[in-house]
Amino acid sequence: MYDSRDLGFIKHGSATRADVIPGAEDVHPLVHIRTLVDDICKGAAVGAARCAPLIRAALLQALYSFPSHEQLLEQLQYNALYRWFVGLRSDELPWRENEYAAAIDTMAGDERGRVLFNRAVVEAHAYAALMPSRFRVDTSLIERFTRSPEPTQADVDRPRGDSTRTGRLDRARTVILRRIADPALDADAIAAELFMSRRALYLLFERYGLTPTRAIREIRLDCCMRLLRDERHGHRKITDIAMDHGFQHFASFSRQFKQRYGISPSAVRGARQLVIGPRRGPMPDLERAVAC
Repeated sequence: MYDSRDLGFIKHGSATRADVIPGAEDVHPLVHIRTLVDDICKGAAVGAARCAPLIRAALLQALYSFPSHEQLLEQLQYNALYRWFVGLRSDELPWRENEYAAAIDTMAGDERGRVLFNRAVVEAHAYAALMPSRFRVDTSLIERFTRSPEPTQADVDRPRGDSTRTGRLDRARTVILRRIADPALDADAIAAELFMSRRALYLLFERYGLTPTRAIREIRLDCCMRLLRDERHGHRKITDIAMDHGFQHFASFSRQFKQRYGISPSAVRGARQLVIGPRRGPMPDLERAVAC
């Protein structure tokens, strides 16, 4: 059971592969999404990382359009794959409906939990959009999950700091896009262009659980994905597209691309009918439209 004394996030144990239908974990797209969520939570503070089971449960509800908490929890009673995805052992019971609703509200009200939750929702939605025949996404629920909370009086009283931070993130994104083909682009180069110290730059990205290096990599991958799906660039070699965006070795590019999207660059090129939802960006300011 989940310990309701700690926001409903802690599990006493976790499911193993043996608890899942044999072979199911090797083929179902939920396997990739679970890994994605776990990777997002891995580097977070301990308290925030414990949100992972709850985040995965909420994602199930959104990705399969379960209309109510009750229906989601009913599915978790008997669906072995769903139970494995959330992290329930075969002998464990899911939340009670009121516990689940309260835990979701509590997580949404906690800044660290909310940041993790939003990132997981955006990235899982993007991946699910690659497979429209496998998921029936409730977009209204996705929008509700990722909607910014209403500003409090404290937020209103300190707009200057937030505005400054957002402005710096915008400028960092601009630097990355302008120098996207430069394989030497790194945190020091960005910091120099923004007239910031290296430490200040890392603190700026750390708020969103990121590093400058990861932001550079993910923006590059997003641009490559756009071009691979664009028929106007169908004549170009995948290697050339990767090199034009700062990747020096195709094997490394291909590995990182598949790790991010769950699909190889050549598979994207060969399946143009796939439609991608919101890009799996690291934070709101880096998720804006990118003109590659």
